[in-house]
Amino acid sequence: MSEESDSLRTSPSVASLSENELPPPPEPPGYVCSLTEELVTKAREELQEKPEWRLRDVQALRDMVRKEYPNLSTSLDDAFLLRFLRARKFDYDRALQLLINYHSCRRSWPEVFNNLKPSALKDVLASGFLTVLPHTDPRGCHVVCIRPEKYPPWKEEGNTALCSILTVPLSRLCMSQDSAFF
Repeated sequence: MSEESDSLRTSPSVASLSENELPPPPEPPGYVCSLTEELVTKAREELQEKPEWRLRDVQALRDMVRKEYPNLSTSLDDAFLLRFLRARKFDYDRALQLLINYHSCRRSWPEVFNNLKPSALKDVLASGFLTVLPHTDPRGCHVVCIRPEKYPPWKEEGNTALCSILTVPLSRLCMSQDSAFF
């Protein structure tokens, strides 16, 4: 029998624990830097990102969110918050405002963001209307090609559907650590 199944067998079920005995929710995974040395240097020069201060800066933004917007339902994990810090060159106030704007936009356009999954847009993405080229340009930027003639004629939803179609791949590209540098 594996260790995992042993631990599952001996762990008390959640139903058998009283409210005061429930284990705390797991901490989000910590940030692991996967930047090349070249990008670390570029981040230091262009974004004022110092590897030795990175986690301190993320924690400062996290504390600001908890203090100033305690009811904001947002991810507070390191990698997510770091994207906002990088986008605003580690200016805490501007990064917080960008995070608030991000959520405001998502709330204002639920028809665009509520079903924002590649599976929901499978037919359109398969049509070749939008393609992310497999290689980056000479500066390392991703290249996105939009081919209007390939827009599926069966899609009658107009601009809302188009916004959703464009948002899926662009939001995926923004998740890449190196996307903040171009």
